[in-house]
Amino acid sequence: MALNLPKLSLPKLNLPKLGIPKPGGAKPAQAAPALDKKQLPLIVGGLIVLAAAGWFGWQYFMEEPAPAPAPPKPLAKPAAPKALSPAELAKARDKLIEDVLAASGLKQQLAQLPQRMVAGVTQAGKQQKKASAATVQAIEKAMARSFTAEGFQNRLSADLSKNFDQKRMQTLQKAFSTPAARTMVGLERVEQAPEDLAQFAQGATATDPARAALVKRIDAATRASDLAVEAAFASMKALSQGIAGEGTPKAAAMDKSIEKQREAETRKIRDATLLSLAYSYKDASNADLEKYAALYETPDAKWFYGLVYDSLLEEVKAASAEAGALIAELKGKSAAGGAKHAGSKSGADARSCLRFATNAEIARCAEAYR
Repeated sequence: MALNLPKLSLPKLNLPKLGIPKPGGAKPAQAAPALDKKQLPLIVGGLIVLAAAGWFGWQYFMEEPAPAPAPPKPLAKPAAPKALSPAELAKARDKLIEDVLAASGLKQQLAQLPQRMVAGVTQAGKQQKKASAATVQAIEKAMARSFTAEGFQNRLSADLSKNFDQKRMQTLQKAFSTPAARTMVGLERVEQAPEDLAQFAQGATATDPARAALVKRIDAATRASDLAVEAAFASMKALSQGIAGEGTPKAAAMDKSIEKQREAETRKIRDATLLSLAYSYKDASNADLEKYAALYETPDAKWFYGLVYDSLLEEVKAASAEAGALIAELKGKSAAGGAKHAGSKSGADARSCLRFATNAEIARCAEAYR
């Protein structure tokens, strides 16, 4: 599944039986009916009983009883497997999670996601003629600080650890490690230039109904366009609060304007996401795409990508809220000629940095609140 924030200006996607011979050369008799599996243990057991009865009968007519057989030696019990320590279990769990993220292509996509989101916001800011240079610069800095690859990766790894299912994860690791799946994941990693996407949208591959149906199946199973829509609106709302000032009439008006555009912009974002997916798989055959869609439609894959969706959306919301607060801070500093505004941030804002997993990440985030 390709993770990106699509540009809203891209074109839409129109998307024989055996017998026993009788003596004298007679024709073979009809074969006996086959044994039912349930009858087999009974017949085998009966043979054992008859053999035992015959042995005892011979012993009765013999002058001296045969010596009793020596008792069989007890079989040695196999050694119980050594139980893993909690630390070893956690290490094995984390490695399996990392392996699935790498095999599915999500690890690399998460590493690129923040850059793509920042680039998309930057381009949108440049298109806004009313936005001042200071505002655009503040947005870029806030996005770069708040949206990090570590933030997305740590949150997703933590959520997968919390909801860990070893059997499901092992199944997914095996599924994504097949040569066919590796080929498709490799196609998803190819960079997409805007001009190439625009040209592809006019071609026969992009407009083929059968092709579009396969792409929509993958999108429905992974919720790629759902994530793109919700991430776009969550970030827009949070950033607008930072630009206009939280709780101000201007912020309320911007929020209302964003909601008013939701229906029209949702269609554009979904179409752009489908186009991006179709472009990723442009060199794959319909048969390969069919198999890949079936992989995503398995219960294990739907479980996995449900967690991915929830986790990444939560990170987008948290990072957007942090970016909004930073925008307000940076705008304040710019208005004051770069002077520091001590105490201008609340404790609640600084505590948002605690969402990071390592001390280095927390410290880097907290720098903005000093």
